[in-house]
Parts: sequence; structure tokens; C-alpha cells
Amino acid sequence: MKRLQLATYLLAIYGFLLLYYAYSWGSLVYLAFALLNLSLAYGVGRENRTAIKVALIYSALEFFFGLLFLIAGNLYSAVDAAISFFIMHDILGYIQEVYRKEKDEEGKTEGDKRGEEEKSEKPK
Repeated sequence: MKRLQLATYLLAIYGFLLLYYAYSWGSLVYLAFALLNLSLAYGVGRENRTAIKVALIYSALEFFFGLLFLIAGNLYSAVDAAISFFIMHDILGYIQEVYRKEKDEEGKTEGDKRGEEEKSEKPK
């Protein structure tokens, strides 16, 4: 599976659900959050680092409030909390993978800085 594909799909689906709410209830607040979700889905799909950071913070806050409403007794918040959890899980997995790659690239050049480079001199 492509990196961040699940997070992109879930953000887009959540954006379309919010567009439906905005249309059915005539609320501009739902419309604003629907456009935010759709723009984050586009940014995360293009692997824009700023969009990934904003999507991670946004989904973490959404997960927190979803759990809060779930504890208060709103059972429909379980769907919201689950979607937010899977978005966070996918983004954190991507960040871990990118960090590991950057660490490996840094480790290759780190040996040169510490003087542990291998010299392959051929005897004459």
C-alpha cells in the first residue's frame, strides 16, 4: 500500500461527510471544516510536510474530543474517534519511516565525521 494512502482516503471521506452535513443543515461551520479536511487530504496525498503536521494535530484533537463525547454517552462519536485514530496511526507510521530513512542516510555520513571511515588502500 502506498504511503499515506489510508490517511488521504479517510480525510477525504470525512470531508465529504461534513459537506453532506453542511448541505443538509445549511451550516457554514461544517462547510469550513469540510474544506479543511479536503485540503488536508490533498496535501497529505502530495506528502506536503506542513499538511502532514497540521493533519496530525487536527486528527489528534478530533480523536481527543471524539473520546470525550464517547465517554459522555454519544455513541456516534465512536466512528469519529475511529477515523481519527486510523489517520493518526497512518501519519505516525509515515513519520517513523521517514525518520528511519533520514537516520540511515545520516549514519552513512556520520562515520566520516568520527573518523571511522574505511580506507581501501591497495598495496603497491
